[in-house]
Amino acid sequence: KYEQERVQNKSTYWVVFELLWRDFFKFFAVKHGNSIFFLDGTLGKKAHGEHPNSRRWSLDKRHLQAWKEGRTGYPLVDANMR
Repeated sequence: KYEQERVQNKSTYWVVFELLWRDFFKFFAVKHGNSIFFLDGTLGKKAHGEHPNSRRWSLDKRHLQAWKEGRTGYPLVDANMR
């Protein structure tokens, strides 16, 4: 409504975008509860099976060190760790 009555620009777009993301994560957290903080996340036991997002967790100290140093091979993870 504000954009229709006043002005629409990049700033108003980003305000709406950020509010939508905030609400999405809020409802996601309400739906899944504390499981969003678990090692296997919201997938639970499915995280170790045939699910496309399944992964095997490792306690390999080399992998932990690579993560700490931002050398995982995943650019988004590495960029955030540096």
